[in-house]
Amino acid sequence: MKRILSILIMVAALSACENQEFLAETNPNVIATDNYWKNLDETDSGVNAIYATLLNHNVLSLLEESWRSDMGWPGYGRPTPGNEQGRTYYYKTYTNSDNSIKNKWEALYQGIFRANQVIEALNKLEGTVNEEEWTVQMGQARFFRGLFHFYLHTSFNEGNIIIREKVPVTQEDFNKAVSASADVIEFFRTDLKYAYTNLPLQYDGGGATIGRVTAGTAATILGTSFLYEEDYGQALVYFNDVIDNTEYGYELVDPSLLFTKEGEFNKESIFEIAYNTTHRSELGQWDELSQTNRLATLFGGVYVSMPAWIQYEYKTEPMDPLDDRNFYMDIINGKTMRNVPLRASHMVTLVEDEQTPFYLNYNVSEKMKKSATGWGFGHCKKYLNSDHLEDENDNPEGGWNSGKNVVINRLADVYLMRAECHINTGNITDAIADINKIRERWGLVLLGNPLDSEHTYDNVVYTPQSLMNHLMYTEKPLELSNEGFSIRWTDLRRWNIAKSNFERLAKEEYYAVDYEYHTLLGKAETSDASIQIGPEPENFKMKVDFEYDLTSQNYIPELHDYLPIPLSEETSNSSIN
Repeated sequence: MKRILSILIMVAALSACENQEFLAETNPNVIATDNYWKNLDETDSGVNAIYATLLNHNVLSLLEESWRSDMGWPGYGRPTPGNEQGRTYYYKTYTNSDNSIKNKWEALYQGIFRANQVIEALNKLEGTVNEEEWTVQMGQARFFRGLFHFYLHTSFNEGNIIIREKVPVTQEDFNKAVSASADVIEFFRTDLKYAYTNLPLQYDGGGATIGRVTAGTAATILGTSFLYEEDYGQALVYFNDVIDNTEYGYELVDPSLLFTKEGEFNKESIFEIAYNTTHRSELGQWDELSQTNRLATLFGGVYVSMPAWIQYEYKTEPMDPLDDRNFYMDIINGKTMRNVPLRASHMVTLVEDEQTPFYLNYNVSEKMKKSATGWGFGHCKKYLNSDHLEDENDNPEGGWNSGKNVVINRLADVYLMRAECHINTGNITDAIADINKIRERWGLVLLGNPLDSEHTYDNVVYTPQSLMNHLMYTEKPLELSNEGFSIRWTDLRRWNIAKSNFERLAKEEYYAVDYEYHTLLGKAETSDASIQIGPEPENFKMKVDFEYDLTSQNYIPELHDYLPIPLSEETSNSSIN
């Protein structure tokens, strides 16, 4: 059951005071703050409005982050991509005048504005209302104010961004200078620590509280912030709490519950955006107040497909022959190993994936969009409705309006971040154990020396560097592709491998070859969207040696590691130099 976000028109109207023109005259359509925020019901509506900020696609910018990192090919067509916006991110030609940069900046500060409204209202009510409910509301508001500052710090201007700790009223409030990165970190961690201390570990309220942030959500973001600053000891404190504290109720779930309708708000989910196809259906797919998302079309069509390198990595992960899930019963050959690993089947579409149902009445091979020179070699599967619809257009408002939830943080990511902390503190044994927890869930060959006879191990003796390489180039990108808030780009930057990674990918060569697959009804078809590596096949449809060539040449750390402060902020804020 999804928690329905109540978005009051009044709250949306109040947010208009971010526009400086609001100060010039009284707007009769806006309810003055001295006539509102009189009780906890009204402040709770304000809390719901903060959650509604997450519905804005610009907060996560999943599409841009896919192109910007090494997770997405920009649209239809190869070797020349067809999506113009995608090319600017893929080739690193964007500037501070780019609308998507402006929209991301404004969406995050809108969330901060809404959080500050609630915080100031609750401060006025303190001591006159139910203390427990007041504390939970304040914990949520402080969490989001800290979170949005953390997101801005992670994304923009080397972390030197504007701290907005109150609702702006005067011209001076609006024209505020950026603060140093260290001051921003101190500010958002203070908010997040308040949330960690005061939010419940779980809620008792049932449907009305499903999806609300908890102390575990705050611990996850705090741990991430310390990891990003290479403070592995402090990061471990929070990651250990999230993983080992059973009172949160988190656990790695069966793959069938990941990225599916049935699995919304499952026990692995730590932070999740609730979309639905029921409310505000009059709004179009480009309206950021809409409670549907457009990700199924964006990630399943002409806007983004998966690069050759990651498709190949997905399909060639070694499956554990001791895991029965890796086999199916073939009419002719009997017990036969699956064509592709389970992780690949849940994360991406591959033409070889004949064993996985796709849009109810098909398998992946026959229903996916594929072609070497057109659709490419497969797409991100996480945002598709292929688990419960026959076609994306079966959504009540059509394929552009998906009601599928979007997971921002889940437990698997925490395991992998904790593994990174263990690697960097010399604890290889525990790092391998954390990584293997994820691999075991997918039926993959486990890392390291054998610990039992029930699983297959690769028998590799890992050093800190070799295990870190596996984490950077295999485990984390394959587990978290096109997921969360700027995970892959932030990782590439903080690991200082963005340049070398693009250069490595630019040198790699793949070949698109014909693959004969069978439909669910057994009909044989052929596609040229199967990816191989060398030696050069005798017959191939396309040589894929063009990915990341221009990207590696154009990438300049000083220009591209962080997004620039948008031109709109520079021109409207006299305190921005």
